[in-house]
Amino acid sequence: MKPIKNLLILIIAIPMLLACKKDDNGGESAFLLSKANIAGSHDLTYLTSNIEQTFEVNGIPVNSTTTIVGDTFQVVVVFSEDGTYAAEGQYRITTTITVAGMTETDTEIIVLDETGTFQLDANTQTITFDGGSEFGDGTFEFALFNENEMRITQSLAIDENGATGDAETEVRFVRQ
Repeated sequence: MKPIKNLLILIIAIPMLLACKKDDNGGESAFLLSKANIAGSHDLTYLTSNIEQTFEVNGIPVNSTTTIVGDTFQVVVVFSEDGTYAAEGQYRITTTITVAGMTETDTEIIVLDETGTFQLDANTQTITFDGGSEFGDGTFEFALFNENEMRITQSLAIDENGATGDAETEVRFVRQ
């Protein structure tokens, strides 16, 4: 009787122990946001920014929409555990500006060769860059962070030189 009781305990205990190792995301352990986990080389794969502004001309409000879309990415960003980054390479942006129904489009090659620092906040799921004007400055929120890729977004309120509005930016990286 005792061997049957021990066998029953094992049959019940083993599935319970195996279930404890799984979490709510399909059995995969979470990839936590940390400097150790972000460290490495990442390819820039996506960049878009949408800016909606209103300003006045001779007392008349004028709306402006600016869309910036990046492509032809050849940029590598290296994040280090010490909180520094280096961005190097080039990509093209297409900027489309629409003001009072008139649209103008321009393309430009952006060449990056910059370094800076970053701070992570795992509680708010944010990264704050300090250093580069082309690559990025300010605080971005993580929309996605895993072993293979990360997506960061930034929402800004604009209130300068008589213009008000909003800017939304999304940047995506794939780990090399």
